Amino acid sequence: MRPDEVHSSLSRNILADGFELVVDLDRSHGCRIHDSRRDREILDMFSCFATMPIGWNHPRLVEQEVRLGRIAVNNITNSDLYSVEMAEAIETIGRLAKPDHLPHMFFIAGGALGVENCLKAAMDWKQQDRTRKGLPGDDDHPHVSIAHFEEAFHGRSGYTLSLTNTDPIKTDRFVKFDWPRITNPTIHFPIDETESARLDEVEAQSLEQLRQAAEADPDSIAGVIVEPIQGEGGDNHFRDSYLRDLQRMTHDIGALFIVDEVQTGMGLTGKMWSHEHMGLEPDLLAFGKKMQICGMMGGPRLDENTDNVFTSSSRINSTWGGNLIDMVRGAICLEVIHEENLVDNAGRMGEEMLAGLGELAGRHEMISNVRGRGLFVAFTLPSRQLRDTFHANALEAGLLTLKSGPESIRLRPSLNISADEVAEALEIFEQTAKALEADQVA
Repeated sequence: MRPDEVHSSLSRNILADGFELVVDLDRSHGCRIHDSRRDREILDMFSCFATMPIGWNHPRLVEQEVRLGRIAVNNITNSDLYSVEMAEAIETIGRLAKPDHLPHMFFIAGGALGVENCLKAAMDWKQQDRTRKGLPGDDDHPHVSIAHFEEAFHGRSGYTLSLTNTDPIKTDRFVKFDWPRITNPTIHFPIDETESARLDEVEAQSLEQLRQAAEADPDSIAGVIVEPIQGEGGDNHFRDSYLRDLQRMTHDIGALFIVDEVQTGMGLTGKMWSHEHMGLEPDLLAFGKKMQICGMMGGPRLDENTDNVFTSSSRINSTWGGNLIDMVRGAICLEVIHEENLVDNAGRMGEEMLAGLGELAGRHEMISNVRGRGLFVAFTLPSRQLRDTFHANALEAGLLTLKSGPESIRLRPSLNISADEVAEALEIFEQTAKALEADQVA
């Protein structure tokens, strides 16, 4: 099949409304996608929705093609059949990525299901907690809840639909639970005296909403879930001190503190896990994307129940228990990240990107609210229409980015991006802004 036939072929069977390019799996490399439809290279600040930690066709993965192909021949049900390859991969993941305070791990395919199982773990823990306190149990009080934030995105599976509230098209007309939804006290950069005072007020309001929700139905909130930085909702940042206060209040109301690091995890923010920046110790952690395999990690509070979801056979499970080929690929990626110091690189390159975008914002009024942690970077345009045009024009100029929230552009490069590639991206942003300004004058 010719590259120019791909979209029409796909459209006969599926909704094929993605990017107007065709990936050449052989010629793409590093932070470069080769578009075989137009025979051109594109600088990749998308990285497949932040799922490619070491870029396209990293030599360490390419040299493992025969081994990876052998493993891919059989799709093993990891939940009940074990292999040396599985044990080695999980050992590597545990050694290089698992925080010391989270002893338990569970693997599944899909970030939403990683989050979903965090919710199930919290519900199971809370129902047993209620039983110990002599409160009504499952039959009489089935609707324990999960508190969450405005503009959150935690997936599109059964339970997570009740948490996600970004673009309504993703949740409308699906049945959802009426769980406590609290104000997200997001930062509008830069933080000056006025912004700091505003944050003091909105943070207090947010915590008060959580306190009132807990008082309205005591001992019913099983967990409070938060993205350390809200991704799809608009790359919304919180002050570290607020997240620490949130963790304390979560424990004060008798709930588990759940951190969704599906997007922020695996080094993108300049630490292996974004919550490390804030000094947090979540009770449950959802992971995915750059890890290649998805799932959750659990802490010691789960062990207050001897038959918790991590120890009770078949309490949580799936046919494949994740996917063996993803586990092995993820383990190789982690080894490369460790050996090439790519978490540190993400921190350094993120600083360069933020500094450059800050300078662009000083020269171009349309660019504002430059923000980021490590390579988890975004900026805002004046309107959705202008943002969409900026995004499309940057792609035409050879730079693939992501939209975020109503008016923002987000960058999600691989961890091994170079200083030259950062400079190239900034130059494309500069030229894109200049062209749009010229159009507005005309």
